[in-house]
Amino acid sequence: MKLYISVDMEGIWGLVSSSHVSNDSSEYNRARKLMTQEANWAIEEAFNNGATEVVVNDSHSSMDNLLIEELDPRAQLISGSPKPFSMMEGIDDTFDGVIYVGYHSRAGTINGLYNHTYSSKSIANVTINGKRMGECGINAGVAGYFGIPILAISGDDMLAAQAKEEIGDLETIIVKKAISRYCAHNFSKETVRELYRTKLAEAIKNRDRKPILKYDGKITMDIEFNKEVMAGNAMLLPEAMRIDEKTIRIEADDYIKLFMMFRAALNLGGSIS
Repeated sequence: MKLYISVDMEGIWGLVSSSHVSNDSSEYNRARKLMTQEANWAIEEAFNNGATEVVVNDSHSSMDNLLIEELDPRAQLISGSPKPFSMMEGIDDTFDGVIYVGYHSRAGTINGLYNHTYSSKSIANVTINGKRMGECGINAGVAGYFGIPILAISGDDMLAAQAKEEIGDLETIIVKKAISRYCAHNFSKETVRELYRTKLAEAIKNRDRKPILKYDGKITMDIEFNKEVMAGNAMLLPEAMRIDEKTIRIEADDYIKLFMMFRAALNLGGSIS
């Protein structure tokens, strides 16, 4: 059994402030250790429950945060950027399941801890076929293209609720409760570690019943930017259509094509302020 683990940073246990997730902060190296520790909990339980191969993708910011020398030596690591598939780099149809670690709530979430969708600078909202999506839902479509189920996700309580709404009945590992953008109630380390044991065992055992987010026919994505000028610059993408002052629409019959168009629009919109 081959499992894929995408590891973000904002949803990691113990991380709450902007300094924790910024690579120019004195707190950053400690945060990297906590991120690596939590990735190791997921890797350990993957192997404990029958995995023979685990590939980990570092999915935060510059995507070179995980400390490879402290990572479980049985796991493989994809690190660095840019990556064509971004937070899902390395995924293909050889995998049997996906686990998300350290994910966060989507842009616009009231009192959401670190809430954003791919870019807090530029993105206000993303919908797919009219349904609001955060990073977990957008990324699940990439896995779904290859027919791979999303087994479990870890992060705060708001993220967990949104993941079920966006993806379906996956297992949720709630490591903290969001209070505000930079404040959370962290559960005890012992509690969180036990959740990883029980939830991942359940997720992997029942992987054939976990959700696969697959799209058929034309797929429509609306991207609302924070500023009109960002949407204007994203219109350099030939396939884009302007919906209103801050929103563009892209469409495709193939989710991977749509995802790549989304990445291009994000880069174009985010390149201007």
